[in-house]
Amino acid sequence: MSNKNGKFKKAMRPIDVWGLALGAIIGWGCFVLPGSSFLPKAGPLGTAVGMFIGAALIIVIALSYGYLIRQFPVSGGEFIYTKEAFGKRNAFVCGWGMILAYWSLIPLNATALALISRYLFPGIIQQGHLYQIAGWDVYAGEVILASAAIILMAFLNIRGIKQAAWTQTAIALTLVGCICAISFLVLGNTDWGNLAPGIPAGKTSWKAIFSIVAMAPWAYIGFDCIPQSAEEYNFSHKRSVGIMISSILVAAVLYIAMCTVTAAGLKPWTELLADGHNWPTGVVVRQTLGLAGIIVLGIAMFCAVVSGMNAFYISTSRLMYAMSLEGSLPKWFSKLSPRHGTPRNAIIFTMIMSLFAPWFGREILIWIVDMTSVGAAIVFAYTTASAAIIAKRHGSVKYMTFGIAGCICSLFFLSLLVIPGMPGALTRQSQTVLLAWIAIGIIFYLIIRKSYVREQK
Repeated sequence: MSNKNGKFKKAMRPIDVWGLALGAIIGWGCFVLPGSSFLPKAGPLGTAVGMFIGAALIIVIALSYGYLIRQFPVSGGEFIYTKEAFGKRNAFVCGWGMILAYWSLIPLNATALALISRYLFPGIIQQGHLYQIAGWDVYAGEVILASAAIILMAFLNIRGIKQAAWTQTAIALTLVGCICAISFLVLGNTDWGNLAPGIPAGKTSWKAIFSIVAMAPWAYIGFDCIPQSAEEYNFSHKRSVGIMISSILVAAVLYIAMCTVTAAGLKPWTELLADGHNWPTGVVVRQTLGLAGIIVLGIAMFCAVVSGMNAFYISTSRLMYAMSLEGSLPKWFSKLSPRHGTPRNAIIFTMIMSLFAPWFGREILIWIVDMTSVGAAIVFAYTTASAAIIAKRHGSVKYMTFGIAGCICSLFFLSLLVIPGMPGALTRQSQTVLLAWIAIGIIFYLIIRKSYVREQK
């Protein structure tokens, strides 16, 4: 919905913004990665410590976001902050990285629906085998399922932020309730000795812990969706800091809860992983809680996937809208729907780009998501540095200090990802995708440079 002046209508309540952030943070990875990544890398203790350290560092970064939201309560978030502090060239770099990070998570969540069906309803959706890419079988049934979800969420977002926000809130609360129910039921009658050893054999504690810390920009990306809808709050922007911090902390608890359920619920976690199950978390829930438990887990996963898609549709479209207003994207993206007051063109473009992704198989999408941690870390660095500069201009030593601390945290995350030999170093495939996206960005910038830079002042 929009006001008569064509601006966004203020229709988002605090609970809606909290649901937006939490739904964006918690996705399919909360349920799939405990057995495939978290426990193998760090064990139950290393994962818990790493998740809390990562959350603490992200909260330091979030303090700068809270300050900047109050200073610039408009759509565009990090892109606008960077433009104000460093100019439009740097803003383009920041925005280009954000588009990839946000957009890629829409088709990734959509294809997770097919992944859920493989585990919960094997053989039902896997119909019409098409081909194999990077070892992943692509089925027509899965492509149709993912495409339907992408189109449905686009339609919901075009209809208006109020409907999208209400849906997001209901789904986020259901997600939290399901995870809490599973955790209490599984861990209420478990052998806590199954959590030993806390760190995988042969790994030092620091390497195990920081392999999880390196994933924090990816694991907690989503709290930064909050500034993208800042024009649509119906409450004081001062409350945004508390909303961000609470969503990050709740997300950390949910990640750790699902990892602990996987590690302790059935047998010693090392034995569980040695059994070679495709989805250890699902095995634990099915064997401890039966069919009812796996249904609740399926509902939780469905909520995580849908809420993630919805949140990143909102964020991607608002970001593209803001970049269009500044001339870094075609003006077509800044057109609002006359009826619903939403950035319809940006939503449609995001939908079309997302519909290509399911045809390439999930493995290639995971390569893209692996490198989004780099993009997120760079965006966090730009934002916190912007906060430090803008706070200095306004004479706020407090927020200048927070900005500097947040920038250090962001650069630390980046070092874990790009320095060879560090715990979170990118794979060669992810490096290739990252370089390709950078090359596309350079080409696009050269095309728009004259008109874009001309409007610098």
